[in-house]
Amino acid sequence: MNALHFTKPELLWLLPLALLPLISYGVKQFSFPGLEDWPKDILSDWLRWGVRALAAFTLAVLIVATAAPFTEGGTVTKVGEGAEIVVVLDRSGSMSENLQSDNQSVNAKPVSKIEASRKVLLKFMEQRPADTFGLVAFNAAPISVAPLSADRELAKAALQSAESNSSGFTALNRALAMGLDYFNGRPFTATRLIMLVSDGDAVIEKEDREILKKQFKQYRAKLIWVYVHAGVEKNILDSVIAGDNEIITNAEKQQAEMNQNVAMNRLFEELEIPYQAFEVNSEAGLQHAVAEIGRATNKPTRYEYRLPRQDYAVYLYMLTLLLLGVLFWLKQIEIKAWKA
Repeated sequence: MNALHFTKPELLWLLPLALLPLISYGVKQFSFPGLEDWPKDILSDWLRWGVRALAAFTLAVLIVATAAPFTEGGTVTKVGEGAEIVVVLDRSGSMSENLQSDNQSVNAKPVSKIEASRKVLLKFMEQRPADTFGLVAFNAAPISVAPLSADRELAKAALQSAESNSSGFTALNRALAMGLDYFNGRPFTATRLIMLVSDGDAVIEKEDREILKKQFKQYRAKLIWVYVHAGVEKNILDSVIAGDNEIITNAEKQQAEMNQNVAMNRLFEELEIPYQAFEVNSEAGLQHAVAEIGRATNKPTRYEYRLPRQDYAVYLYMLTLLLLGVLFWLKQIEIKAWKA
C-alpha cells in the first residue's frame, strides 16, 4: 500500500483542538434536585459521551481534510508494440543536396535529403504510438536535441528544427556515442535501435571503433544505417562505381572499395553488432526503408506507466458535512426546557 502524504502537513498541529468537545460538556444543563439515590442511567452516560466523541471526531476529520492528504499513484507495467529508437540525424552541408524526384513532372519541386528525411521520420513517429524516441543531430559536433522519452511532441518539434549546416568535418563517432548514452541507466525492456540517417562521408578512427563496439554490446542496441544519397555517390552495398557497369582491374576495384561510404558500411559490419543498411536515393525509397525498419522492430515491449496521485481531501470534506448534519440533528432534538 502506498504511503500517505500531506500537501499542508503543518496544519496537523491543530489536531489537539479536536479534544475540546471532550473537555467542555456542550449540552444544555438544568437545575434539578440530586439523583444520587436513583439507579444509574448508563444509557444517558453513553449518549452523552457518544455526542462528545462525535463532535471530536468531526473536528479531527475537518483538520485532516484541510491538510490535503494524498497517496502517490505509483507505476504499472504495460505491454505494447514498439521499441526505444534514437534517431542520429546528419545535418552536414551535403544533406542539403536534392534527392532524385519521384514525380516525373517538370514542375515537380526538388526535395533535399534532410527535408525528405524529416518528412518520412515525422510520419514514422506518428505511426508508432508505443515507441519512445530520442534525437541526436550532428555535423562538426553532436547535439542532444531531444532525450529518449514518450513525449512525442518534443521529439517531433526537435526533428522539425533540424537544418543542414555545412562545417566540413562530420563527427559521426561522437554522435553515435551520444545516442548510445541515451540508454544509460534505463532498464532493458524493449528493442533498442540507433537509426543513423546520413549520406556518409565520415571516418571513424580505430580507437573510436573499439569504444563504439563496447557501447553497442553494453546497451544491447542495434544499428541501422539509412544511407541517403542523391544518386551520384558510390553504392555502399557493393564496390561498383556509380555509372560504371564493370571494374576492369583489381587495382580499380581496390580503389573503389576505399570509398568512405563503402568503408563505413564495412566498418559497421565488422563491429560484430546487429546491423542493417538501407540505401535510398529518393523519398519513396526512404519511405520504404523506414517501413521495413518499422516491421523489424514491431515486437512486444514492456514500459512503465505512471498513475496519477489519489487525493482524499474531497472525501473527508464530504464526511465532515455528513457528521455536521448528524450533530445539527442532535441539537434540534435536544430538550430546551425542563418539564416537571
